[in-house]
Formats: sequence, C-alpha cells, structure tokens
Amino acid sequence: MIGNARRAAQNRDSPSICARRAGPSNQDQPQPMNRLRRHAREACLLATIAVAVLAGCATPPPAPPPAVVTPAPEPVVAAPPPAPPQQPELTAAQAKAQAQKLALEAVDLLQNGDEPAAHAVLDRALAADATNDLAKKLLDQIRADPQKELGSAYFRYTVQRDDSLSKLAQQYLGDRFRFYILARYNEMPNPSRLAAGQVIKIPGKGPLPAAAPKPPEVVEAVARPPGPADTEARARDDVQAVLRRAREQETRGDLEGAYATLEESLARHPGSEALVRQRDTVRGSLVRALDREATQAFQRQNLDLAIAKWERVLELEPTNRKARLERERSLELKKKLNDKFGGK
Repeated sequence: MIGNARRAAQNRDSPSICARRAGPSNQDQPQPMNRLRRHAREACLLATIAVAVLAGCATPPPAPPPAVVTPAPEPVVAAPPPAPPQQPELTAAQAKAQAQKLALEAVDLLQNGDEPAAHAVLDRALAADATNDLAKKLLDQIRADPQKELGSAYFRYTVQRDDSLSKLAQQYLGDRFRFYILARYNEMPNPSRLAAGQVIKIPGKGPLPAAAPKPPEVVEAVARPPGPADTEARARDDVQAVLRRAREQETRGDLEGAYATLEESLARHPGSEALVRQRDTVRGSLVRALDREATQAFQRQNLDLAIAKWERVLELEPTNRKARLERERSLELKKKLNDKFGGK
C-alpha cells in the first residue's frame, strides 16, 4: 500500500492524462475554464487513487484444497463355511443293526406303494451293511421282472377276509417278505389295498384238491386198540412238533402263521398246557405288532388298513379297549373325509 501512495503522489506532481487532455494552460484560458480543468484533474486523481487502493487490497483467490485420495478398500474374502461335524463311525454290530432297521422301514414303505422312497432307504441300508439279506431281497424285487421271476403259470385265488399279501407270500412263495413282487405280479401299486373278495394271481400250480379218504382195508384179525400209554406218547410227540414249528414261524416273523398253528393243535389237544402258554405268548406278540402297524397306518392316513388291523386285534382280544376306541376313531375320521371329499 505504501508503494501505491508514492505512485499516487508522483502522479499528482506530473501532468496526468486528464491534464494533457484538458488542453492549453491556465494562463491561456479564462477563469471559469481553469476551474473546470482543476475539478477534472481532481476527479481523475481520486479515481487513480481509488484504483490503486483497490489493487493493493485485492487478494488472489485461495487455491483449491488438495484433493483427498481415498484408498480403495481391500477386497473382503468370505470365510469358508465350517466343515460339517463328522459322524461317529459305527461299529460293525451297530452298522448291522442300523441296516436291519432301515430295511424294515423300507418294508413299510413298499407296503404302501412308495417305491422311490423305499429304494433310497434300501441304498442307505446296504451302504451301512452290504451283506444285509433283507435289503438285498427287497431291492431284487424292485428291479426284477415279475413275470420272469415268478413264471407265467399261475392260478386264481379269491382273497379272504384276514388275508394280506405278506401272508399269501409266506403261504405260496415261502417268504412273507416277497409280498412286493407278488403285488407287482398282480400290477398292484399299493400292496396294503388288498380287499376281501378280490381275485389275484398266485404263481405256480394251484393246490391239489383234497383226496377222498381211502377206505380202510378189511383185516381179518381184529387190531388191538392202542393202550393209554401209546396214545399219550403220540400226543406228546405231536405237541412237541407243533411247538417247534410255531417257534420257527415266530422266528421268521410270521406271527399269524404261528398263532394259527397253535390254535389248530389246541383243537386236537385241548388239555395241553404247553400249547396254551405258547399260544398266549404268540397272541400277545401278534397283538402288539398289529397295534404298532395300525398306529402307523393311521398316522399315514391309511384308514382302511388301520381299521382292518384294529379289527384283527379285537378278534384276538375282544376286551381290548384301546383297539375298540382307535377303531371307532378311525371310522369317524374316514366318515368325515368321505363327507368332505366324497368317497365310498
């Protein structure tokens, strides 16, 4: 600013642009003209001073702040998912038990016609124990051609009230677990839907009609009637044979067959305590098995099968209160479903 003031003073002492433009000197002009020129010079001087002052006070615009460079964020690497917990390895005995349990689950699925689910369960059973006989047997029935496996010869059979495909497979094929290939042989998608009065095909030749009793030969000498000791010995032998046969059937899981065997024998030997005890034991096991099967059928909404199982329990134990209540509940639910959705 001091420099600007000095320049202003110098400008005052020297003739300015405004004075040069004013023309001739004061002495040559009249007095009024001199006054006008003086005023003009003063105005020019003030304007020059103002410009100098403004130029000295003016400050350059501030420089823009430096740009802040934000570093790029580091890429986030997702953590790998935690490894699933390892399942404890089963012992050989546990693997066999697990495989047998899965095979029995597959039996239940096949009974209700759910072949894909049964196939998956059987694969798991064989993965646990490749030697499981039941799992292999059921898979063979799924894969086999029924006509080639059972043959083209068959006879027709009318289903009775207490029949099941398992029972018929045991009776005519020698193995109750062959029920599924028998169902496929008859093109039945759901083996549990077997109904009394239905006519199905049984592979093989039909049972021979009972032969007429051969008339006794005439013997001249009168045969000696057997003594009491001989009769008792034969009865004991017969009872022991029946008990063995019933135990074998029970071991194979054919509780219905074992119970029928003991009942038939008791008709011949009503006083045998051994037969009575064994029959009661088998009946208890059969009732428990039917109760379990009926409950499972009810949970799957297979009401016809559940009702049939409860009715069988009541045939064996007419005073079984649970079977009577569950049967009534199944009948009531079936009626409600039929009323709502229609049906027989």
